[in-house]
Amino acid sequence: GMIPEAIELLKEMEQVTGSVPDVVAYSAVIGGCAEAGEYIKAFELLKEMRRRGVEPNVITYSTVISACANASANAPCVKDDSCDELNMTALKAPMRAALSLLRKMEEIGGDVEPNIVTYNAAIRACAEGLDISRAFKLLKILTERGLEPTIITYGTLMTACERVGNVEGVTKVFKTMKEQGIRPNEIIYGAAISCCRKASQPERTLLLLRKMLENKLQPNTAVYNTAIIAQVEAKNMDKASAVYNLLKSPHAIKARPNRQTYNILIKAMADNSEPAIAEYYLSRMREDGMEPDVDLFTGTVSSYERCGEPIKALNLMEKMREEGYDFYDMKLFDVAFKQGVKVINTVVGGKKAKDSGSSSRKGSPEIDDDLVTQGA
Repeated sequence: GMIPEAIELLKEMEQVTGSVPDVVAYSAVIGGCAEAGEYIKAFELLKEMRRRGVEPNVITYSTVISACANASANAPCVKDDSCDELNMTALKAPMRAALSLLRKMEEIGGDVEPNIVTYNAAIRACAEGLDISRAFKLLKILTERGLEPTIITYGTLMTACERVGNVEGVTKVFKTMKEQGIRPNEIIYGAAISCCRKASQPERTLLLLRKMLENKLQPNTAVYNTAIIAQVEAKNMDKASAVYNLLKSPHAIKARPNRQTYNILIKAMADNSEPAIAEYYLSRMREDGMEPDVDLFTGTVSSYERCGEPIKALNLMEKMREEGYDFYDMKLFDVAFKQGVKVINTVVGGKKAKDSGSSSRKGSPEIDDDLVTQGA
């Protein structure tokens, strides 16, 4: 990326000025390394500074620690959720480097005495290194050294809890914030809700969502989607629909359903033998100006087939054929079902088949959002 160019610029500066680049110039390049998560290059530049007589300051050290945090966050095994024992060792290496540098700063003191920004960066390194105990230990250390935790400190601690699905840590963060008189913001609640989803506690995601609204906070669409996923994973379809209704209500001032919202709901309803509800969300998705992917339609039609409702499947297929989707060219349905559809199509003479209403539930899921707003 841009790091080699930035290092080359450092050399050009030295050639033009005839002097070694100062701490500001070096810190700027290290900042680029931090953004990219290139923590090894950041340490190399730090070593070069010292060798050339340029004294790093607290900003320089803090930025190197940030590079370590981003290195772990960008690790491939984190992105594809494949952290085996070997990958975990590599994942934690940047965290260990960050903590080692922090200890050196504490020992040196003076102008490089760690400040709250430094500790926040180190806590994030622990969060991304999936080491929640070290993250909370750093909170204890920084307070013992006379520093005041900030909203960023607690947000980073909540991130540490979210990464490993530690609900006890969530409770601890909220309790400590209350004792310190600091109000949680949307980021902290969002991380807490995600943590509870990971810990398979769907009811708690609804409780936290309700508390956000009670505290006049505005969850974004991603937070609502996380709450919906939590309900879907627990097969609480009524409550998943309740969260959707809330997202469409005046309570959601800064959020609206997006493509992911509908993808989650349609697939979940189809997979759980609720094709009529899936079809309802297909219609709502189109009303909101989003064209559903073909797999959402085929999944819903297949759900009707599994539920023994070929007429409803035919109706949906015909409706979508009119919209430009050709189901008959897809290798989705078995031969018997295709034959059945053709027979039904002949019998009804091209007229729209009457919906017999044999689905387990009908059309619009008119579910009261009190399920969410008045106690999960």
